Amino acid sequence: MKKAIILLVIALLLAGCAVGPDYKRPAVDVPQSFRFEEKEAKDLANTAWWEQFNDPILNDLIQIALQENKDVKVAVARIEQFVGQYVTTRAPLFPQIGAGASGGMRRFPEGGLLPSHPAKTQMICGKFF
Repeated sequence: MKKAIILLVIALLLAGCAVGPDYKRPAVDVPQSFRFEEKEAKDLANTAWWEQFNDPILNDLIQIALQENKDVKVAVARIEQFVGQYVTTRAPLFPQIGAGASGGMRRFPEGGLLPSHPAKTQMICGKFF
């Protein structure tokens, strides 16, 4: 019984996919005005697309929605916060540039840094001579 049902389902699936040998793809008239060149498509991708309809009511509604929609503002703020934290967290993975400088002065004794002969030095009042 199970085999018969499985064979029936397989036969129905295969029959639904079959297209006769006389099938011809229908011709679809597509006006050329709907086609964009690559430059025009790039220009439209980053614009206020709703202004393309020249509908002042739609423009007003979208303007109001952008100004009054607090959830969208919160979501944008969270995305900006995440991007800031992401960049800060990954910063040590990138090459670092650093610089430093130091300076100082040192006074040397007239006789040099070391005494000429250690046996000849004498200590008088806590100073070497």
